[in-house]
Amino acid sequence: MPMRRRTLLLSVLAVSALVPPTAARAQRAFGPLDVAALLRMDEVQLQSIYRGGTVAGLPAGRTRGTVLPAPGARRNAAMSAAARLVWQGKEVGPAGTTAVNRFFGVRTVAGRLYQGVSWLDGGPTLVLDYSGSSRVYANKRDEIRLIAPGLYLGVMHDRATNPPTLDTYFVLETTP
Repeated sequence: MPMRRRTLLLSVLAVSALVPPTAARAQRAFGPLDVAALLRMDEVQLQSIYRGGTVAGLPAGRTRGTVLPAPGARRNAAMSAAARLVWQGKEVGPAGTTAVNRFFGVRTVAGRLYQGVSWLDGGPTLVLDYSGSSRVYANKRDEIRLIAPGLYLGVMHDRATNPPTLDTYFVLETTP
């Protein structure tokens, strides 16, 4: 192989290793996008998947929730399973403008649901804002995007810091 072509090929490979995976690349690396695949991803991969998601309203009713507490760490799946005992997901109101978290199987911590601008990347996102409805979660704000049919990836921000910081990732699953 001529030296120039070989150098170009090595340069392309080096740059592609630095580029976060798109949803398609992540799907090739992790298989179909599902909770199990998301549990194996690190923060860079999760943010890439989130950035590639679309804004879509959550259907009324219950969604199953899974926290991704330690992206990229071996303990992520075990911590997520333990967190499932505490947080089971969200229940969206019939009008699609409110959602209530389910902790220990009880509906608590309500928020206002609307389309807004993402604090993570500036793009459109579905926002679940707790500032006017919860004392405990008043400093929290969820952003949610559809990443596959019936599968949503969310990020929770803590607005107690300036600027707000990304607090955790979570997944919501709906049934057709």
